[in-house]
Amino acid sequence: MKKALILLLVLFLLSGTVLYLGWIQRSLSPGYWALGFSKGKGWEERMFEPGSFDFRWERLFPGAYSLHLFPIRQYTITFSIKGELPSGATYAEVLENKPSFTYEIELELQVGFQKESFPQLVRSEGITPTNFEGWLEQKRNEIRQELTTRILQVGIPKILENTSTGIFSPPWHEIIRETVFKGWQERFSSLALLTLSFPKLVIPDMDLYRKGKTLYLTMEQAKQDTLIAESKKRLIEEMTEQRRIESLKKYGELLKTYPILLPYLAIEKLERIGPSELKLLQELENRVPKEP
Repeated sequence: MKKALILLLVLFLLSGTVLYLGWIQRSLSPGYWALGFSKGKGWEERMFEPGSFDFRWERLFPGAYSLHLFPIRQYTITFSIKGELPSGATYAEVLENKPSFTYEIELELQVGFQKESFPQLVRSEGITPTNFEGWLEQKRNEIRQELTTRILQVGIPKILENTSTGIFSPPWHEIIRETVFKGWQERFSSLALLTLSFPKLVIPDMDLYRKGKTLYLTMEQAKQDTLIAESKKRLIEEMTEQRRIESLKKYGELLKTYPILLPYLAIEKLERIGPSELKLLQELENRVPKEP
């Protein structure tokens, strides 16, 4: 009986030791997730969290199984975008007091990780506990660059498109928020965008911008119309002058052959040929070589 109790106790202690050694959560601390890697099976498909029980028998053998711990918390990403509406300085020149059409948008994002997608993120981007902070900083820069480009190429043009109609359009921050969320889903869906706020939002007077644009374009159109009218006038004058010269050339050819007709033509065509034409005819006659 005593031997049986001792054997039972040994088995109990041995089982407890096995369970303890294979227990995943004994290696975890609050605020951390862990992703396991088995030499036989590769990466785990899900993350381990504190406060639960997961057992892996591979942990009983040194070197057969490893845990990679990652600090899981919210991370803040801030950046700002400054610029001027297209041709803003030009449109301001035609308005009283020359208003500024510059803008400044400051964004603050709270970003976290999704437990379901984190294992794939670790595998695809080669994240380890040792390079995690460097990867995180690189990801912050990538997010800043991508969202800045989206806002400038999509958000601001959409604001201008809505404004050009002169009807009600959503506020700037709503359009920017929509642009950010859409870009996030396309590029960073493996991360969680928890909150998005605008600590600073300085926007120009869009009604005044539209007024300046309309006034400027009207003035430019008037200048263009004037230039076109002047060009037409000059073209007509040049064509008239060309026809006049061609007519006089014909007279010149006639006079070159019959110089004696000059006095007769001067009298006969006096009402149709003015002094300037007669002078030109005289010059043409003088150019005719004299017979020796």
